[in-house]
Amino acid sequence: MDTLTTHLTQSSSVSIQRSSDEEEEVGEDQEAELKFVTLEHEEVTGPICDFSSLVGRCCHGNLKGYMLLCVCGVVVFTAAFLLAFAVFRGQYYCSQERGLEEDEQQKGQTNAPAEAGVGLYLGELREMMRKLLQDEDIHNIISRISRAAHPPGSSEGTDLASEILHHFRNLPMDHTWTESLYATLQFPDRTQRSSLKLVDAEGQISEQIPLNPLDYCPYSATGNYTGGLVYANYGRPEDFNWLKSVGVSVAGCVVVMRVGGGVSFAEKVWLAERNGAGGVLIYPDPADLPQDPRRLGLNSHTAVSEHVHLGSGDPFTPGFPSFNHSKFPPIPSSGLPLIPALPITATVAAKLLSQLSGPACPPSWRGRLPYVRCLLGPDLSSRHRVQMKVYNVMKPILLNNIFSSLVGRVEPDQYIILGAQRDSLGPGAVKSGVGTAILLELARSFSTMVKKGFSPRRSLLFVSWDAGDFGNVGATEWLEVCFFFN
Repeated sequence: MDTLTTHLTQSSSVSIQRSSDEEEEVGEDQEAELKFVTLEHEEVTGPICDFSSLVGRCCHGNLKGYMLLCVCGVVVFTAAFLLAFAVFRGQYYCSQERGLEEDEQQKGQTNAPAEAGVGLYLGELREMMRKLLQDEDIHNIISRISRAAHPPGSSEGTDLASEILHHFRNLPMDHTWTESLYATLQFPDRTQRSSLKLVDAEGQISEQIPLNPLDYCPYSATGNYTGGLVYANYGRPEDFNWLKSVGVSVAGCVVVMRVGGGVSFAEKVWLAERNGAGGVLIYPDPADLPQDPRRLGLNSHTAVSEHVHLGSGDPFTPGFPSFNHSKFPPIPSSGLPLIPALPITATVAAKLLSQLSGPACPPSWRGRLPYVRCLLGPDLSSRHRVQMKVYNVMKPILLNNIFSSLVGRVEPDQYIILGAQRDSLGPGAVKSGVGTAILLELARSFSTMVKKGFSPRRSLLFVSWDAGDFGNVGATEWLEVCFFFN
C-alpha cells in the first residue's frame, strides 16, 4: 500500500492518504481518506518547513535594523578617517639623527643615526631651509653663469662642469661622481654659414639679411628653400586653422612665427611642416619678451635658439642609451624635422613683415614690432621671395653628468632627484643660470642640515645635467642607461 503524506506549514496540517489493496485486480475501486492532523499530536521525523523560507521570515522583521547598523558603521569609519587626516595632514615624516652628548659634539664626532627616526613637520623643514638658503649666493651664481654661452663640448662648458664638481666635493656629501657618455649633437657649420636673402623672380639676390652665425635651431633640416612669406602668429594649431579659414595657405611658403604661445620650437616646425610649409623663421616679439636696451636681458638684435627635435634624448639612438659612438637602433627618431628652421631677431622679423601684403591679421595677432602693419602674406610688396639656407653639422660630443648624494637613513634605495640643466646655447639666466644656482644652493643647505643632525628618510640625489638645450639629452640618456641595465 502506497502512502503519501504532505504536511502544510500552518497551525494544523492536512494529511492525504491513499490505500490500495495489492491483491485487488486492476480497475477496481480505490478508496481515499482525507483527515486533518494537528502538529502537536503528530511526530514528524523531517524538517517542518524549508530552511530558506524560515530564515527569510526570521530576518524580514530585522532587515531595516541591519541596514541602519551598516550605514552607521560606514559613517563612523568615514568620520574617523577624516579626523585623522585633518590632524596628521601637515606632518612630513623623515628620520632625524639623535644628538650625542655636548662633549662629543665639541670633539667633532659624527652623530649616530636614529633607527626609527623622529617625525619632522613640513613647516619645520621650511623654516630650516629659510634660515639656510642665501639669496646673495644664488644671485652671484646666476650672474657668473649667465654672462656667456657654454654649450656642451666647449671650453666654457668644461670649465663650468669642473666648477660644479669642485663645489659638490667641498660640501659634506656622502658621494660625488661623474658619468660620461657620447651623444650626437648638431652645431653650425663653420665652413658654410646659414643665410637669409631676398631674391627676385629670376632668383637674383636683391638683399642679404645679416644673421648671427651662432644663432641656429639644433636638429633642423639642412639645405635651402625659396618661397613666399606667411605670418602665422605663434604657430599653434588654431593659428594654422584660422589661416585656412581666410584662404591663406602656407604650402610652399616660409612661415614666420613668434616665440611663445605655449608651443615649443619643435611643435611649431612640426605643425608648419604638416601644413606644407617649406621653411620656418622664429623670432621673439617685444609683446612677449621685453627688449629694453637700457636693461640687462634680451634686445631687438638677439635671437632665441632652441632645438626642433620633437622628442627628448639623442635622436639617433631613440629609446636606447648612447654607447661609444654607436647608433642603435639604426633608424633615427621620427621627431626630426624635414624642413629647415632658423631663429631670427626682432629687427630681422620687422624688416620682413613690413614688406608683407595680403589680408590683415586679427587684433590678437598683432605684436609690438615697430613700423609693421600686421598682414598675413604670402606675397611681398616688392614681389620678392625669401631664400633661406641652413648649414649645420652633426658631431659626437662627450657629455658629463655630475652627481652628488646624501644617503637616506630609512630607505636608502629610494631616491629624490633634484636636477638642473648646465649647458646654454647663449647668454642669459633662463634654464641654465637659475637652475644651476638653485641646485648648488639646495645641495649646500641640505648638506648643512645633515651636518647639524637632520637625516633624510630617502636618499637625495643632486644632478647637473649636460646637453639640456638639445632636448634633455644628458638626463634622458642616463635614464635610458638605468632602464637598459635594470
